[in-house]
Amino acid sequence: MKYKIDDKILSVINVIPNPVIVVSNDELQSVNSAFLEFFGFQSLEEFKKTHACIDKLFAKDNGYFSPSDIVGNEYWTDYLFSHPEVSRIVSMIKDDNEVINFELILKKIENYSDYIIVFNDITTHIAEKKEYQYFAYHDHLTKIYNRQKFDELFLRAFEDKKRYKDNLSILLIDIDHFKMVNDNYGHIIGDLTLVALAGLISKSLRINDIFARWGGEEFIILLPRTDIEAAYTKAQEIRAIIEAHVDKELPLITVSIGVTEMNKADTIKGCLQRVDKALYLAKEKRNDVVKII
Repeated sequence: MKYKIDDKILSVINVIPNPVIVVSNDELQSVNSAFLEFFGFQSLEEFKKTHACIDKLFAKDNGYFSPSDIVGNEYWTDYLFSHPEVSRIVSMIKDDNEVINFELILKKIENYSDYIIVFNDITTHIAEKKEYQYFAYHDHLTKIYNRQKFDELFLRAFEDKKRYKDNLSILLIDIDHFKMVNDNYGHIIGDLTLVALAGLISKSLRINDIFARWGGEEFIILLPRTDIEAAYTKAQEIRAIIEAHVDKELPLITVSIGVTEMNKADTIKGCLQRVDKALYLAKEKRNDVVKII
């Protein structure tokens, strides 16, 4: 049995700034002015001429709810009401292709098959949450992994090496005389130089290589399934790419690189100490690569 929408209910939902709908068995019975404004229609009748059911507009996105989640012929409103564990977040795409994320607040009208549903826009909240999660593991400046994420992935790679006996090598990279870049050109140019270097290196790496900012002007690369000779070759390739790179907006730079390979008796700490020593030796000459096994 359908609930008869009276003028009092209509006046209440029209005051709400969020889109609000009244649904019975997946059929729209009423909507408020905020809903019509969101979709750009003048009336519910006009909306229905274009869209048979509101749930068909729910995009399958990021694990949010969509009608394809329902097994059988259950109405989507009944499904969400009877499955409180299911996410009540939906994505909807406006005519200008802007994606809006809504949290649905369902209220079942007692003794009727109707639901009043409020669409709470949480797009900004989700974006901020994703940004927070992203920068928990990425360097804010260069957008590559940060040291915390590298430590996590290094531990995982270390365990994989012990289990599968694969090769695992490390490159530790330092920009030569970077203090002079900051002193002579300023920190803004220094930051842009770091960004440019990260971009150059990223383009030369494989999809499974792990690249992170180690701190300051130092970067670190983990090379799975790579022995020290192949790692040394890759380090020389990176050194040459950076030396040859010319950007009229940025100073010319070179890098020094330390290279090592994990051995059977290694610990993570011992391996990092060894690659740091290799980098120290490379920096004695500058624009050089040194490997230590």
